[in-house]
Amino acid sequence: MARADAEIDAAFEEWVEPEPRVRISDLVWVCRLARRSHTTYGKFVADHTQEEIQAMIQREQEGDTYEISI
Repeated sequence: MARADAEIDAAFEEWVEPEPRVRISDLVWVCRLARRSHTTYGKFVADHTQEEIQAMIQREQEGDTYEISI
């Protein structure tokens, strides 16, 4: 009985376990940030430093929301 319970639990864990997250490229993150700030990719990249963009991407990946200054 315990063995059957263990097999059921193992099957359930496999079924419930979420699929691994797909890595989203930085280009996609920057495009999302540009769209959110109502500007083009080129203007967004020209208006922000690489460090600022990396910080924004990191906050986005962590799920933080914030206003982007234009």
